[in-house]
Amino acid sequence: MNKRRLIFLSIFGVYHLGALALTIVMDTNKNDLSLLYSLFGKITLFKYGAFIGLLLFVAEVVWSWLDSKKLEKEKEAMRHENNVLKAQVYDLTQAAKKG
Repeated sequence: MNKRRLIFLSIFGVYHLGALALTIVMDTNKNDLSLLYSLFGKITLFKYGAFIGLLLFVAEVVWSWLDSKKLEKEKEAMRHENNVLKAQVYDLTQAAKKG
Protein backbone atom coordinates (compact mmCIF):
# COMPACT_ATOMS: atom_id res chain seq x y z
CA MET A 1 0.00 0.00 0.00
CA ASN A 2 1.45 3.36 -0.93
CA LYS A 3 2.00 6.29 1.44
CA ARG A 4 -0.89 8.39 0.08
CA ARG A 5 -3.30 5.51 0.61
CA LEU A 6 -2.13 5.02 4.20
CA ILE A 7 -2.57 8.72 4.96
CA PHE A 8 -6.05 8.66 3.45
CA LEU A 9 -7.08 5.57 5.41
CA SER A 10 -5.68 7.13 8.60
CA ILE A 11 -7.86 10.21 8.07
CA PHE A 12 -10.83 7.97 7.33
CA GLY A 13 -10.16 5.98 10.53
CA VAL A 14 -9.84 9.11 12.66
CA TYR A 15 -13.14 10.36 11.24
CA HIS A 16 -14.87 7.15 12.25
CA LEU A 17 -13.27 7.15 15.70
CA GLY A 18 -14.56 10.70 16.20
CA ALA A 19 -18.05 9.65 15.17
CA LEU A 20 -17.87 6.69 17.56
CA ALA A 21 -16.67 8.91 20.42
CA LEU A 22 -19.52 11.37 19.79
CA THR A 23 -22.14 8.61 19.86
CA ILE A 24 -20.67 7.17 23.07
CA VAL A 25 -20.78 10.61 24.73
CA MET A 26 -24.37 11.07 23.57
CA ASP A 27 -25.35 7.62 24.87
CA THR A 28 -23.77 8.11 28.29
CA ASN A 29 -25.34 11.56 28.72
CA LYS A 30 -28.79 10.80 27.36
CA ASN A 31 -30.43 11.97 30.59
CA ASP A 32 -28.61 15.33 30.49
CA LEU A 33 -30.93 17.41 28.33
CA SER A 34 -28.72 20.50 28.46
CA LEU A 35 -26.06 18.62 26.47
CA LEU A 36 -28.63 17.56 23.91
CA TYR A 37 -29.97 21.10 23.56
CA SER A 38 -26.46 22.51 23.18
CA LEU A 39 -25.76 19.98 20.42
CA PHE A 40 -29.04 20.78 18.71
CA GLY A 41 -27.67 24.24 17.90
CA LYS A 42 -24.75 22.62 16.12
CA ILE A 43 -26.81 20.36 13.86
CA THR A 44 -25.34 22.08 10.79
CA LEU A 45 -21.90 20.86 11.82
CA PHE A 46 -23.24 17.32 12.04
CA LYS A 47 -24.60 17.61 8.50
CA TYR A 48 -21.21 18.79 7.25
CA GLY A 49 -19.50 15.97 9.14
CA ALA A 50 -21.81 13.39 7.59
CA PHE A 51 -21.19 14.88 4.15
CA ILE A 52 -17.41 14.73 4.66
CA GLY A 53 -17.74 11.09 5.73
CA LEU A 54 -19.73 10.34 2.60
CA LEU A 55 -17.10 12.05 0.44
CA LEU A 56 -14.34 10.03 2.10
CA PHE A 57 -16.27 6.82 1.47
CA VAL A 58 -16.86 7.69 -2.21
CA ALA A 59 -13.18 8.61 -2.60
CA GLU A 60 -12.15 5.21 -1.19
CA VAL A 61 -14.51 3.36 -3.53
CA VAL A 62 -13.27 5.27 -6.57
CA TRP A 63 -9.65 4.84 -5.53
CA SER A 64 -10.10 1.08 -5.07
CA TRP A 65 -11.82 0.82 -8.44
CA LEU A 66 -8.99 2.70 -10.18
CA ASP A 67 -6.39 0.51 -8.47
CA SER A 68 -8.14 -2.66 -9.59
CA LYS A 69 -8.32 -1.41 -13.19
CA LYS A 70 -4.61 -0.54 -13.09
CA LEU A 71 -3.70 -3.96 -11.71
CA GLU A 72 -5.83 -5.67 -14.33
CA LYS A 73 -4.02 -3.79 -17.12
CA GLU A 74 -0.64 -4.71 -15.63
CA LYS A 75 -1.68 -8.36 -15.39
CA GLU A 76 -2.80 -8.35 -19.03
CA ALA A 77 0.52 -6.76 -20.10
CA MET A 78 2.46 -9.42 -18.21
CA ARG A 79 0.37 -12.19 -19.72
CA HIS A 80 1.03 -10.79 -23.19
CA GLU A 81 4.77 -10.51 -22.51
CA ASN A 82 4.81 -14.09 -21.24
CA ASN A 83 3.10 -15.30 -24.42
CA VAL A 84 5.59 -13.40 -26.59
CA LEU A 85 8.50 -14.95 -24.71
CA LYS A 86 6.99 -18.42 -25.04
CA ALA A 87 6.64 -17.88 -28.79
CA GLN A 88 10.27 -16.77 -29.05
CA VAL A 89 11.47 -19.83 -27.14
CA TYR A 90 9.35 -22.06 -29.37
CA ASP A 91 10.78 -20.42 -32.48
CA LEU A 92 14.33 -20.90 -31.21
CA THR A 93 13.72 -24.57 -30.42
CA GLN A 94 12.21 -25.13 -33.86
CA ALA A 95 15.17 -23.42 -35.54
CA ALA A 96 17.59 -25.57 -33.52
CA LYS A 97 15.79 -28.74 -34.57
CA LYS A 98 15.94 -27.81 -38.25
CA GLY A 99 19.56 -26.70 -38.19
